Amino acid sequence: MALATSFLLMATVWTIAVDGAALACLEETIKMNPPTDVKISPGRLGEYIVSWSSNCTQKDNISYQLDYRYLDTITEESWKSRTVKIHQKELDLEFHRGLFAKVKLLGNDEHNSNIPDYWTEKIFDPPRDLFASINNLSCIFYDNNYMNCTWDINKETPQGAQYFLSYRQTNEDTVTNCTNYHKDGQRNVACYGHKYEIDSIDEVNICVSESSNKTTLPFCRKMHPAGFYKLYTPINVTINENTDEVKWKLPKGNVNSSCYIYEIKITNRSNRGSIQNVENLTGGKYVISRDQKKKYSVQVRGKVVFECYESIFWSDWSKPLIIEPNSTGLSVLTIAILVTVIFVVIVLLLVFICTKCKLLSKICQPVPDPKEKFKDLFEDCNGDFQKWINKNPLLMTKTEDCIPASVKEV
Repeated sequence: MALATSFLLMATVWTIAVDGAALACLEETIKMNPPTDVKISPGRLGEYIVSWSSNCTQKDNISYQLDYRYLDTITEESWKSRTVKIHQKELDLEFHRGLFAKVKLLGNDEHNSNIPDYWTEKIFDPPRDLFASINNLSCIFYDNNYMNCTWDINKETPQGAQYFLSYRQTNEDTVTNCTNYHKDGQRNVACYGHKYEIDSIDEVNICVSESSNKTTLPFCRKMHPAGFYKLYTPINVTINENTDEVKWKLPKGNVNSSCYIYEIKITNRSNRGSIQNVENLTGGKYVISRDQKKKYSVQVRGKVVFECYESIFWSDWSKPLIIEPNSTGLSVLTIAILVTVIFVVIVLLLVFICTKCKLLSKICQPVPDPKEKFKDLFEDCNGDFQKWINKNPLLMTKTEDCIPASVKEV
């Protein structure tokens, strides 16, 4: 038993010694043979090849680790890492942002954590005029498989320069050119309504090249279309006024319906337009909370959710759905005001009618008929006034009615 234990102990010591010697040898190899001459060169559209030299010939036990980040990012999360057996790595890059790259030798996996890092670092900070003279390249992808891309042309751009957009999916060789441009004067400033055939979750390099200078590099953006995906506007927005449940639909698109979230905007139009927004809704319905006596409008919009590469774009808002106050929800004050108004109107109407009738009675007096007052004139004398006078002389009933008058000659 003791002999066996001694033998096992000796074997362990021997193994540790051998592993220690191997580790020391590997560390010495890595330390003495760092990667050198790190450089970068253009490859396919939107692709750059980072390469380096090395004197190490132990290809079976040696590999290389390439870490890199853009110069405008400094967080630990911004670093990306690749491991290769050869002296180069093809990377899809937005190279106009500049690159900080570092390469080191690696041994086999079981020893890597025990060997210090011996990095060879390189900063690539290309001048801006090395690329096409544009900025703010951005794209939107739509449900109908059309895309719109726009860019700004720099002020110092040379006269006669023209710009063309192309794109290539990551790990693919095929380059597709834009088929429909919008111009600002003579220059292309947008690719509008281009029909694309890209899976929304595949990464794509979208680049704008400048025709006036063949030595310039294209200005490229690397993006997932799903992250810049704009849904159709929701349609068929309705409400059940008994339950206050609002429903809507999206036109049929390319993304699975489980990848949608919605936002609903509820505007109280009876309260100076106060707005309530409810976010992160799933499905196509939501029960709103409202005052039955007030007027509201409801709008809905949607976008792709995080699980499916969250888009930065919302759809447009749907047309406002107007919800009128319920007619049975009149307040006591409202009813009292209505009754008062109706009473006043009726009183005013009665006063007007009575006043009008009195005026008519005064204005429309009957005209006396002379035949009734002077029957003899018309019946006996046929209207001959002189004959009637002669027939009925005026008689004085009192002597004092006749007053003597004297006439004095002049």
